Amino acid sequence: MADQQHRATAQQWRDVKAMAFGSLAYSTILELRDRIKALEAAAKPNHPAKPDSSLVEQVAAAIHPNVCADPNLYLHEARAAIRVVAAWLSEHAGGTDSPLLLEREAER
Repeated sequence: MADQQHRATAQQWRDVKAMAFGSLAYSTILELRDRIKALEAAAKPNHPAKPDSSLVEQVAAAIHPNVCADPNLYLHEARAAIRVVAAWLSEHAGGTDSPLLLEREAER
């Protein structure tokens, strides 16, 4: 909630936009807002995984989605998570090859 205290309302942004015509100061504020939005969008953790990354690497990146984090630091946790899913599948989806595939991926 504290984060919301410092955010302009939609009406306030409409007011700034209305005053921006012919005003360098208000135009600059809008430009800065657009740049911040672009940076926030680029920093979101929901970037698609690299197509050549293994399941372990993808899970490690999901464990710590910060784009600056080294996913190699989370490979142990990723393997553990995959093994838990494999055990669950083995128990609940008997007869399929899914658990074997997950176990192989965990060892990659």
